[in-house]
Amino acid sequence: MLAIVLRFWQLDQYPVGFHIDEASLGYNAYSLLKTARDENGQFLPLHIDMFGDNRPAGYQYLDILPIKIFGLNEFATRFPSALLGALTPVAIFLLLKAIFNKNLPALIAAGLLTISPWHLVISRASAETIVALFFIILGTAFYIRSNGIHRRQLFWATLFFAASLFFYHSSRIFVPLLVIVLSFLQRKRSYFPVLIIIFLSLFLVFGTGVGTSRFQQISIFHFPEIRLVLEEQLREDGATKLPILLVRLFHNKVINYGLGYLKEYFSYFSLNFLFLEGGLPAWYRIPNMGLMYLIELPFLLIGTYLLIKNGFKNRLFWLPLIWLILGPTVAAITRDDVPNVQRSLVMLPALITITSYGLWQCVVLAKHGLKLKTCCLLASVLSLMFIWNFGYFLHQYFVHSRFHRPWYRFNGFKEMVLAVDKLALNYDKILVSKTQGGTYMHFLFFQKIDPRWYQDQGSPKDKDYGGFGKLIFLPQDCPQYVFDNQGVKFLSVASGVCGEEPFTSQDALLIYREDGTVAFRIYPGEGKNE
Repeated sequence: MLAIVLRFWQLDQYPVGFHIDEASLGYNAYSLLKTARDENGQFLPLHIDMFGDNRPAGYQYLDILPIKIFGLNEFATRFPSALLGALTPVAIFLLLKAIFNKNLPALIAAGLLTISPWHLVISRASAETIVALFFIILGTAFYIRSNGIHRRQLFWATLFFAASLFFYHSSRIFVPLLVIVLSFLQRKRSYFPVLIIIFLSLFLVFGTGVGTSRFQQISIFHFPEIRLVLEEQLREDGATKLPILLVRLFHNKVINYGLGYLKEYFSYFSLNFLFLEGGLPAWYRIPNMGLMYLIELPFLLIGTYLLIKNGFKNRLFWLPLIWLILGPTVAAITRDDVPNVQRSLVMLPALITITSYGLWQCVVLAKHGLKLKTCCLLASVLSLMFIWNFGYFLHQYFVHSRFHRPWYRFNGFKEMVLAVDKLALNYDKILVSKTQGGTYMHFLFFQKIDPRWYQDQGSPKDKDYGGFGKLIFLPQDCPQYVFDNQGVKFLSVASGVCGEEPFTSQDALLIYREDGTVAFRIYPGEGKNE
């Protein structure tokens, strides 16, 4: 019940603003509902080209029913992520019960995940990763329970693992690795699920024609910085006239890309990332909060030590540790928005499991080694510390994040679109600045533009000096446009940072963000040929 309340309370208002990725997920689900095609006119696609990234389309299909029931709005768009996020504590309970065969560590894990800052923040924000993670945890729990021989359990494990592949790119690498590890940890092995998952992953990555596009966008192997460093090193060595073989021994692609990968990989285990500051993208960051509570740190360390110690007695005890090691392997390949809280979310079940095991073992030790009064005192102190940490997070999330750098979450875009919608009938053209991001998707979403009509227009998006209907999108903070016909009556929507007339005049309608800064300046033109 607590998991549901924390993820659904004022879901349409928190997180503040409505990110363009969320708007795209919602509108494409709406388009599939109305036309069986995405915004680009593709029929029942496996991937959707949202912003050149060809994302798996699983979330959009999952969002069709909520949008059918609740309409096209923020609540409906965020509903699948919030719902499966609320159910994930049940999944992790099943996982720990399967690993340790005890209820107490499983209950502790379910409780920690319920109040996890990392999981809570992302599950409230239309995140495909939350859905994928739910299926990964369930698949692992059923695979362990199958003992490698029970067909029904293996069937469900395979089904859940396969489902995760349709929601997030990273799953297509992480899940096959995890399934291979699971098969080796089981005493009786079944290779059928392993082969199914590997084959399906390879098909989705290489067989669909678009599975590698996102990798090409963000991988370190396509990032110019490492190549520039290598070229600089070669020039510096060239000035000393060292033998070419010696130069290539120390400075080559293998060394430089390898060092770049290791740097990114270990950033995901840093104190700043996990406990103090959190990671990127910035719209997921809560001010002065890490992804886990500081009170969890000692139990994470204790749990790590005890799992290593006891892993030689029970091979399944190695699973959380190996899972944690595998967690950042995919995320570390990327170079934008790092360390990235979405791509590394698969680390969270391992961190929760290790922490829960450490806390459970401390409880067992205290119960058998300390007097009742001492145990009660320690339990009270520990409970108060957890309550304080949790209360601090809620304060930071529901109070401070509302005003802390709200522009990262496209705060003010909805208000701008609704204001333009009220004025649109009085104008022939609407000039919109696109310097703050992909504004077109918010118009599609909040104006509920008919997907059939939009697809008939050729899905024009927001190309410079192009648009759809009355909208023209311009790559300028202060939009100006020369019309062929004199007397065109137009409405101009400038960026909040525009400091030119007439957008600074008293006639301009200002759209404010939660922190009081100006997001947009709307000025009613009079048909002048600007």
